[in-house]
Amino acid sequence: MRRPAYDRPSRVSVDPPLGRLDSPLHGRDDLIDEIMHPADTDGEEPSVHILCGMGGSGKSHVALEIARRARADGRTVWWVQAGRLNSGMREVVSQLGASESQVDQAWSGMISATDLVWRYLNHARQPWLLIFDSADEPATLGPTDGVLADGTGWLRRPEAEDGMVLVTTRDGNRATWGTWGTWSTLHQVRPLDADAGAQVLIDRAGAQAGGLDDARELARDLGGLPLALRAAGNYLRSVNASPVWRGSSTITTFADYRRAVERRFRAPLDAPDVDLDESLGLEIVREVDDISLDLLARRGLEQSRPLLNVLACLSISPVPYEVVLKPAILAGSPLFEGLTARQRVKVLEGIGDLALVDFDVQEDVTDPAFAHVLSLHPLVHAMFRDRDEVREQIAEYHGVVMKLLLAATEGQNPDDPTVWSNWDVLVPHLVEAVREYLAPKHKHDPETVRRALELTRLTARYLIAVGLPGSAFDILDPIVRGCAAYDHELDRPEVLALRHELGRTWLERNQPEMADRVLRDVIADRTRVLGSGDPDTLASRHKLAKAIMAQRQWPEAESELRQIVAAEQQVRGPEHWETMVVRHSLALAVLAQHRAPEAEEMLHAVLEVRYRRWPSNQPETWQARHTLARCLQEQGRLAEAEAELRATLATVDPRHADRSEVLAIRATLAVVLLLDGRVDEAIDVYERLLADRRRLLGDFHLDTLQVEHALRRLRNGG
Repeated sequence: MRRPAYDRPSRVSVDPPLGRLDSPLHGRDDLIDEIMHPADTDGEEPSVHILCGMGGSGKSHVALEIARRARADGRTVWWVQAGRLNSGMREVVSQLGASESQVDQAWSGMISATDLVWRYLNHARQPWLLIFDSADEPATLGPTDGVLADGTGWLRRPEAEDGMVLVTTRDGNRATWGTWGTWSTLHQVRPLDADAGAQVLIDRAGAQAGGLDDARELARDLGGLPLALRAAGNYLRSVNASPVWRGSSTITTFADYRRAVERRFRAPLDAPDVDLDESLGLEIVREVDDISLDLLARRGLEQSRPLLNVLACLSISPVPYEVVLKPAILAGSPLFEGLTARQRVKVLEGIGDLALVDFDVQEDVTDPAFAHVLSLHPLVHAMFRDRDEVREQIAEYHGVVMKLLLAATEGQNPDDPTVWSNWDVLVPHLVEAVREYLAPKHKHDPETVRRALELTRLTARYLIAVGLPGSAFDILDPIVRGCAAYDHELDRPEVLALRHELGRTWLERNQPEMADRVLRDVIADRTRVLGSGDPDTLASRHKLAKAIMAQRQWPEAESELRQIVAAEQQVRGPEHWETMVVRHSLALAVLAQHRAPEAEEMLHAVLEVRYRRWPSNQPETWQARHTLARCLQEQGRLAEAEAELRATLATVDPRHADRSEVLAIRATLAVVLLLDGRVDEAIDVYERLLADRRRLLGDFHLDTLQVEHALRRLRNGG
């Protein structure tokens, strides 16, 4: 059943987060100039720039400085996080002027989303810069049916003369990014030299931590990694700002910090320009952050370590900490015994003070509890995820993570458009946690499995509701297929719920035969396990009936729908939302068999309830009125049909004028006018409809071609 959707899927911010530029950027001027003002040797400047380097090397900060300068130069700048690629690019194309209907068509798979975005980018009227941040899995920027180097995915060569693309990634393999000639350039973001690194330390720690020479030596020992330098500087600033004397062994200067690092490092680096591999970078940051954790523990914030471990069990995406890190749930775990709400705040402040996390506010999220987020740097995230205590207590960490995430979804109906922005923040963490826990390598606790499966179901419903059934399928299919790994059979109610959503993904992707097969199996098992009158069984039967209708098997669909209507009236009531939707489906099946008077009577009854109980501007009401007009048309009552169609169109908010349901109503209006002998008026409606369908769907979409064919026949007197 399609739930009402009053608004488009919630929009995300693609503004560059310039607030993160909280201190001067040192040692990067040459790199920035190389990108913003490349040497023009062959008459053609590269328009795609790949910033690559290990985690913690400062790629994103370089990109932010470029974004700041580009904006100051008059460019439009978009910042798209790789972890939110679909929603980010959807916002980019919307800002470029694409209509809601075009976007909905593209993101439901009816037309190419990547082609749509790049068509608008290449026709943009002003200079622009598009930044893909943290694209550590380059394939996500490529096409679904090819490789990144094809240049047909999200990452392409701009045709616009003033267009430029910037990518930040850990992957510096030229083969990964392809050999693209002069229009793309790979830029290595290397560790800072000793002088630049010393300036970072002094900016963070202040002059009381020591002089330039000591800062230079410490920067060299830390490998010139900006993340490590920031953490060390923040640590020293925090210690020196404390009014409490902690003994003569307290680390307060660059020299003290360097000696502590040397004691911990087996083989400190000798020079800033050594080749740093990923493991050595993790080692450096692990040692730096261990010192910070020791400081937090001495301040009575021992819970900082397990809290960072929990955050590392989530996605790298920003975490809405107020709704996810609920103190009562944390305190119920042996990992956080006795934690209070006040202590949680202190721990968050402590890890923020030492730059182990960054706090931010998502401007595109209206609910403040979800808008306030924190982020771990990818390197910190990886370091804590790989800690021995996480591996040794993995069951406890999985258990508390599932409790936290399920509690975060309470009151958040995934079918309700008003909370979709909240879901957009949550979903990366739900997907990460569920996929990790339900993998065969773990031992599975039955209650934790139950929570994981419910999170999977809710996530799938949200993805289907916002027009991403393919993404829902990608999550559902492996979990359903692998249910034996977590000691569940296919007929367990929790797995049956996932199989039902899996059937919906086939139906929403216009593959009714597969939906038919999946849903029949679900119905058989739900009937046996739950009973024939259970609401879940009836929901699966309705989806099956829609799959049957999509295959034009009208008598079978009608028979099934009549049984479902009778059952729904008993189970949920004659005027329940679900009952009304099924009754409309039944009227459609009857009309399809040329029994218009009978269908008309059904629809009047449906609309009487809808007008009385719900607003008249809902898509479900438009569709019911459209079906009623078709009934009137089939009976030759053309004036009444026209009046019903025009009245329905009058209720449509201009923001929704490009929706597929509205275009279908306009097509029926043209047919009614033609049947009434008003050819010129019909041609006028068809011409405007053809222009809109070309704009929204392209010249070669089936719906566009059908209107074009009808218009050609009318003009030729056919």
